[in-house]
Amino acid sequence: MMDATTTQAGYGGFRIAGMDLALPMETLREVIPCGVLAKLPCAAPYVIGGIDLRGVMVPVIDLRIALDLTVTDIAFPNVIIMAYENKLLGLLTETVTGVFTGNEKNTNRITFAAADLPVYCGCLRRDDDGVLVNILSPAALIMLKDVPVTEDPESRRVESVSGEEEDKAQNGKMHPMLLMRCGSVALAIDAMAVYTTMSDFTIEHSALAMGNCHGVISYDGAKVPVLDLLNLCGLGEIDLTAHLQAVLIHLPQGMVALLVSKVINVIRIHKSEVISMPAYTVPRPSLFCGVLPDTTLQHELAAASRYFVLDDAALKSDPQVVNLAGVNTTDQSAANRHATQKATPDSGKPGKRPNMITYQLDGETASPFEQIKEILPFTSDIPILDQGGPMLGMVVVRGCSIPVVCLSRLVTGKSIQRTAATSVLVVEVDNEAMGFAIPALESIEPAQWEPELPQLGGAERSSLMLAIHSNKLAQIGVNNSIRMIPVLDLEKIARAFRAKRLTAA
Repeated sequence: MMDATTTQAGYGGFRIAGMDLALPMETLREVIPCGVLAKLPCAAPYVIGGIDLRGVMVPVIDLRIALDLTVTDIAFPNVIIMAYENKLLGLLTETVTGVFTGNEKNTNRITFAAADLPVYCGCLRRDDDGVLVNILSPAALIMLKDVPVTEDPESRRVESVSGEEEDKAQNGKMHPMLLMRCGSVALAIDAMAVYTTMSDFTIEHSALAMGNCHGVISYDGAKVPVLDLLNLCGLGEIDLTAHLQAVLIHLPQGMVALLVSKVINVIRIHKSEVISMPAYTVPRPSLFCGVLPDTTLQHELAAASRYFVLDDAALKSDPQVVNLAGVNTTDQSAANRHATQKATPDSGKPGKRPNMITYQLDGETASPFEQIKEILPFTSDIPILDQGGPMLGMVVVRGCSIPVVCLSRLVTGKSIQRTAATSVLVVEVDNEAMGFAIPALESIEPAQWEPELPQLGGAERSSLMLAIHSNKLAQIGVNNSIRMIPVLDLEKIARAFRAKRLTAA
């Protein structure tokens, strides 16, 4: 019986014309922004031009034309460089959907009753997100009628390696490494740990923006938090005014985008080739596993003096990365949305369900995310003005004074216990900001159902107590994570708390 590990294959996924496609990882060289293509003397209509790859002209084909599909403008086109049998070919793509693994035993092979070799050879379900992907045949792409292909200059380098290195390349398992640059620092990471790369995006303001996080970017229906990778590694700060690219990594909790200056290339090495380095070499040694040797790089070294190899497992377990992955906002899949709508009493109501930010008080509590203007760390410089009451003090942010109220004391009567996870949720009412200190953030998720329950109490209860004890609930989560939790309207609480304090004064 064949070992399961021998049937796990790596693939590079991409999308065009609504099709999820993939090529075997060993045929993928790199992904680069499309830019302006050079005209080529070629009769094939699907050859849309050539791209300059470090002095080598690589023909680029548009699969939509080859497959007789509708061609529309692509906002941010990229080109996947494919290398097969010492030949290079470029494929136009709308977006890259990441490197993934799949069991070759589970590939559903496709056959055609046609003389020509079909470019579509089967389908396979991704191990990471379960999406069914169509596998392309590199051999068929290279043999498309009238398509010129370029000789791969890297093949000459491979032919010139020593007998020992050649034997090692044939008998050992090679791992793809993504090379990238952050300012003047060159980094490398296992390409199998990268979900996708983005070359064109806009960083949007978000309440998550603080410290290493600069906001969020939109990707495939998701708002993904953006981290400065250079700063995360303790190596400085990336120049936000320069044109940047993003490397997206996928965690069980969600996705995080890492800002880089440039994605350079994908190379293949044996992991045993990574050279260890003393822990004191870098500020955060736990995030690194070594450096790449000169022998594996050659012309890539022109971009940097040394490539530091990130430990992808350590990166994905970093507390800040994990926390941000847990609060990125994602759309449900069509299947989950359909299943949830059938299970909720008001599924027939029109309109998009609001997102809720969840946090801990006595138990899990939620508030509408749209109310949160900013999330601040609870720093030691917040003066405690009232030791026994809810008013903690004030913080000044960008010239704006923000009173900070202990939400835990307001709701439960218990003072907040300050920890590294303590945060301040800032809301705005009548053009005035107010912050609510909470013990810890949990997540940002869409509310599937908000049942209207009768509010308890009457005239004898103050407007502040009525705002706090509104008896409002929200159903959050899908499938096995569905739960019903209380909802606090922070804007209503802020307005009532301010009115009470002004009356008392």
